[in-house]
Amino acid sequence: MIVPRTVIGARFMKAGRMYFFETGPVTDVDLGETVIVRTELGDDAARVAILPTDSPLVMVDPPLGTVVRKATGADLFAMNKHKRMEEDATRTAAEMVRARAIPMKILGADWQFDGSSLVFFFSSDDRVDLTELNAALAAHFGTRIEFRKMGARDETKVMTGVGTCGRELCCSSWLDKFSNISIRMAKEQDLPLNQSKLTGVCGRLKCCLIYELETYQEVKGKLPKLGETFHIPTCVSGSCGTSGCATTQGVNVPKEEITVTLADGARTRFTAAELGVSFAPIPAHTKGVGTYGSDEVPRQERPTPVAPPADGRKKRRRRGRRRGGRRAGP
Repeated sequence: MIVPRTVIGARFMKAGRMYFFETGPVTDVDLGETVIVRTELGDDAARVAILPTDSPLVMVDPPLGTVVRKATGADLFAMNKHKRMEEDATRTAAEMVRARAIPMKILGADWQFDGSSLVFFFSSDDRVDLTELNAALAAHFGTRIEFRKMGARDETKVMTGVGTCGRELCCSSWLDKFSNISIRMAKEQDLPLNQSKLTGVCGRLKCCLIYELETYQEVKGKLPKLGETFHIPTCVSGSCGTSGCATTQGVNVPKEEITVTLADGARTRFTAAELGVSFAPIPAHTKGVGTYGSDEVPRQERPTPVAPPADGRKKRRRRGRRRGGRRAGP
């Protein structure tokens, strides 16, 4: 049985994953307000995204920690100071990497709010030895150093940028979850299979390919398919003497209409309403998930796993008789 607890939902960054914290003595908070929370990694700052509630429905994840207090003016000043320190730390680490000719790219840094540790985010195509670099950075900054490797999507989310639509990247501005995107989604939406059009800044398929997918599936699933023959509403079934008096030639999902060829060869269009077809409302897409952003890269976040590089060796096929097979003659 789930015991309801009063918790708040908060994010460590602008487009980050939602974490839940027990409110403790703090209950009068507003959306977007900064609070200081205590986790197993130490004290950190987070923004309130869900007001205190005791509903067990939000208990998908156990509370990560407890809210210590609302952020004061001194806390906000310390956060801005850490922000500048993170930029300096990123430049310093990048210079050390170049000096040691390590095949890696420093993406960003994250100071723990209480200064107990410093996390560096990096990308690399090869497996690298970070022992010497870790010791050098620990001696330079005088704190515990951690490294976290990121994939292509996470790298783009941290670096931010502008998409082909002319707006800030979704993953950096509001998208807190990465979904599994496949080329099948583009095919179902009748998009041209042009790699340059379907690929985002990260070099992977665009996340926005999933935004309207459910709408296309709903509309295409209820309207007549391409090449399908059917009777139009004004036709009395069977009076035309065929299996149907109209054949679907095209489907326009945004307008929810189809183009048909009638039995006499004329072409016309019918809307879903004229055909008596209605569609269920499609909720906003919220599935799929991975979370890293450019506002404050949280210490609790885990980057998307990166597959280890292949060692170039191929599996050798075992030779010999098959089980139950017949031995070849001499």
